Amino acid sequence: MLRKWKLIASLGLTAAGAVATGIAVLLQKLPKESAQETSPAAGTARLITGAYSFISGFQDAVTVEMLLDYDPEKLSFAIVEDEFLSYTSDSHVAIMYGEDFNLQFEYAGYYDGEDFAAHSRALLERHPTGGGIICGALQGVWVLDGDNVTIHFPIPDDKHSYLLVTVQKTPDYDDEVTTLPAYTPLRELLSTIRFRKL
Repeated sequence: MLRKWKLIASLGLTAAGAVATGIAVLLQKLPKESAQETSPAAGTARLITGAYSFISGFQDAVTVEMLLDYDPEKLSFAIVEDEFLSYTSDSHVAIMYGEDFNLQFEYAGYYDGEDFAAHSRALLERHPTGGGIICGALQGVWVLDGDNVTIHFPIPDDKHSYLLVTVQKTPDYDDEVTTLPAYTPLRELLSTIRFRKL
């Protein structure tokens, strides 16, 4: 009987020790697991939204706002009234600086009687290097214009203006500037563009 009691006591102590060890291990793991749950997943960027607004039209003028999402650790965004990347007659443009490319966003007006289809045809006739581009919901055209690529996107339900994006490659981009319209990071950025009328 004494032997059985000692065996039971020994087993009980062993079990208690295992439970205590398990609790200690669990307590050590809990803070790490909690930290993983509250931190963003690896490779997930925290995007912020940039906004650029302008007046479109004349007698029936409306304010149009372009919005796009970007990673502030990789790109900067600002509205400027001078020191443009490329010549413009607009009063203000949006500028983005990045590692591989810099961008200038501006509004541009159609000629009288022109729409985006006519504008695209004329553009591709003047510039032999270019083609179509699709970025998310946007379908436009791009052309090589000097040392830059310009991308032209129609603005939904706007008969007066379109969006002109001038793309410059940086010294860190080690390919031809004409490859930028197919460059995934640029296309992903442009795919976040949307418009709203204020």
